[in-house]
Amino acid sequence: MYSREILPPPEQLVSNGKPVFGTFAGFPQRLDIRGVEAPFGIALPHLFSNFRIKSTLMFLFNLGPYIGTVDFFDLKVFGYAEVTLWEKKSGRKYAYRELMGPRRRFIPHHLDAGYCASFSKRRYIRISWDHSRDKLSLIFNLAGDSARPAVTGACIAHYSSPWQCEMTTSVPSPTKRRLSASYTAATQIHGSITLGATKRSKASTMEDTDGQAVFAINRNYYNFLSEAEFVTAAGVVNGKLISFSIHTTPEDAVDSDAINPNLLFVDGACTPLPPVLITHPFGLADKWVIQDTENMVDLTFTPASDHFRDMSFFVVHIRAHTVFGRFEGSLKTKTGDDIPIHAFEGIAKQQLLRL
Repeated sequence: MYSREILPPPEQLVSNGKPVFGTFAGFPQRLDIRGVEAPFGIALPHLFSNFRIKSTLMFLFNLGPYIGTVDFFDLKVFGYAEVTLWEKKSGRKYAYRELMGPRRRFIPHHLDAGYCASFSKRRYIRISWDHSRDKLSLIFNLAGDSARPAVTGACIAHYSSPWQCEMTTSVPSPTKRRLSASYTAATQIHGSITLGATKRSKASTMEDTDGQAVFAINRNYYNFLSEAEFVTAAGVVNGKLISFSIHTTPEDAVDSDAINPNLLFVDGACTPLPPVLITHPFGLADKWVIQDTENMVDLTFTPASDHFRDMSFFVVHIRAHTVFGRFEGSLKTKTGDDIPIHAFEGIAKQQLLRL
């Protein structure tokens, strides 16, 4: 049975210019990877190497008849926010994006308390967290147009919940000269989403209900060309709250068996997963295969709706597929328990970032 050591979080993720690698229960006070000496093999002032650090924030929510993601990209000179929402039954998609102008920081370093927001009147999006107040919340208010309804949504989670689990991973990216640091929280949420009326559809309002969510922040020293794929899901299987987050890149990290960002959460308990290979032998629109070599992950993902973005901002180019679909197969916990997965809704992403 695969196992990976889970350590207490370090005070800092960079110590004396060297990355601190590992899988940590909980989180350090700051998700800060600045100050690595010569992360690209050339001794440059930290001002230049730190500029290569980019940050992403993702909040996946599965709430009543809807599933979706809120994504923030912190690219230093500007920020980008997007809400993508699907009706699970019909697969109908609604996407809303907002480009944010220069700001000192879009995604904060502090993990004990902070917020990330787009303050546009047409695209108001805010994710905030505060451990001292026992609260993680999401709120968005998105204006509609002739094709899309206006959408409002709000949900809240509590860190004291028995289903809450927080983990941090610090992984070579791909060498031990630099690191990719990720904070991941799996939790139960409570809230509602309202869709306004359009010419083609009536307004839709849901009552407050319980749901599931995965909240994740990543910081990484990006190459000029960076590719990644990952699958994320959160829901209920046989009365248990199940969430997972699985990543893969073309460049495997050094010693990925010992350190990688793949995690499974079951009722607030975390199982570190081994390296996983994600393939789509018949194309992105057909069945994906997600497997490891330790018999802990054996899944397929069938896409239902693909949201594709091809964007260029100044010297940055982003190509990203965000795909809603359903998982089939099985997962295994660190205690050897098998979890059957059937028609389990989730999100797959494939993205390419050129700087």
